[in-house]
Amino acid sequence: MNKLITLIKINFLSAINTSTKRQSKLNKLLFGFVILFLLGISSFYAYSFVISLKEANITNFNFLIGFSVLASNFVLLFLFLSSCTNVLYKGQDNDLLFSMPIKKSTIILSKLISILLLGYIYQFVFIVPFAVLYYIYSGINFVSISCFLLGFFIQPVVVLTICCILSCFASYISKKLKHKNIFHTISLFVFFGVFLYFYMQIDLFSLMLNENGNSFVKYFPWINWYYLSITKNNLLFLLYNLILSGFLISLTYLFVYKTFFNMCTELNSTIKTKSKIYFNKKSAFASLIKKEAKKYFSSPMYIFNTLFAYILALGFAIYCSIDKSIFNFAINVFDNSIYISICCVVLFCFFISTGNISSVSLSMERTSLSLLKSMPISYNKIIWSKILFAFFVEFPFIVVSTIIISISYKFSFVAFLILMLFSLFFCLFTCMLGITLNIWFPNLNSKNDTVLVKQSLSSFMSVVIPLVLVLVATIVYLYVSINLIYYFLICLCLLVVLFVSLLCYIVFCANKKLQKIS
Repeated sequence: MNKLITLIKINFLSAINTSTKRQSKLNKLLFGFVILFLLGISSFYAYSFVISLKEANITNFNFLIGFSVLASNFVLLFLFLSSCTNVLYKGQDNDLLFSMPIKKSTIILSKLISILLLGYIYQFVFIVPFAVLYYIYSGINFVSISCFLLGFFIQPVVVLTICCILSCFASYISKKLKHKNIFHTISLFVFFGVFLYFYMQIDLFSLMLNENGNSFVKYFPWINWYYLSITKNNLLFLLYNLILSGFLISLTYLFVYKTFFNMCTELNSTIKTKSKIYFNKKSAFASLIKKEAKKYFSSPMYIFNTLFAYILALGFAIYCSIDKSIFNFAINVFDNSIYISICCVVLFCFFISTGNISSVSLSMERTSLSLLKSMPISYNKIIWSKILFAFFVEFPFIVVSTIIISISYKFSFVAFLILMLFSLFFCLFTCMLGITLNIWFPNLNSKNDTVLVKQSLSSFMSVVIPLVLVLVATIVYLYVSINLIYYFLICLCLLVVLFVSLLCYIVFCANKKLQKIS
């Protein structure tokens, strides 16, 4: 039992820590700040829903529970799917654990429980603020609270089972393929595409209007049972979830137990292939861009986390070209293609803010950064190769999305230029901001791509800072009586000042900071 508790602690802390003591303290602070930040955002959204329901004279506060359970399950699915393979089968400590006198069952249980503990923290963030407001406005009921607390610990088990089986199945197939990273990347996008399709079928608006609605999540029965157990004060639905979770966690344990050693051995082994060695004369900068491409496309989790927002932007553009109800409403409000184009700029800036490739590009070098710095290449070329590669990857999604929207809604040429050029300019700004933050907050010790992409300080700040800029600019406009075009020009001038400041730093100061990184 002591060994199990010790291993759980080690596995859990390794998800947010790196090997060095300074980085460990920094990551603990970062993790705490991220949780508090997400808790604040969740509380803000929960209270916004309450205000909206009151303004619409709707007294159905069951909607708060339904929405929060859905949101938490989506976050858990994203979290567990990225953690299962890395923590279970590709854990850096597996070789050490296998050599110790520890039972295989203890190792497996410690890893599964540590993943669950991380899931409980994120579930707390997305459920508790909504639940608190629900009980404030709907009244406190002992049975309902009991169902909420018990279901809180049961709920993530189903998602963990799905992710364990899917990750193992995908890893088993990919090990037989030559281009396993391409398969992993495509599989992630296909899976979340299918999941989002079913997610879009959920009729949340009907649930908002009809408090007796009980089939809004017919594709996800465990969510529906949890929702009904809380809102209907029915322990029977909680029992359904308990039986399902007990069966699935047993299935997961047996499944992992049978595949653990073989999968660990095969996934962490390297396959040597015979290849010819040839030399191709290229410029140093072109070679750096090619190296960035290989580094980027070698990590499915890196690709998925950074391109997901741009694929959503492209999907949104395609969807709006088919279903024009959203923009028809905007046309009735503004009656000016330039005004609508500026609104699209805000939306695209929001998408661009959530996916930044350059924010961890230095950290992805890990120990090879010292070798790269020792080559006869200027540090400015290294930095600009990472900025431009990130921009080139994001460029096609922005161009295609803006063209689709502009053609679909017959934007004027001026409106098209505003949308296209400002989106690309903001994209270049975020790429420069990302590499600047990564130079200031590098993390070269973590061997887990998921930790770097999701939990590193540079990655987090590169998302938060542009998002805050977009949100503040939007909120200020809503409370200031000023012409939209004039306000847009003011925001553009401020962005240009930030851009020039970043440019001066990268040209004159970043190389000295990069030289000190070791």
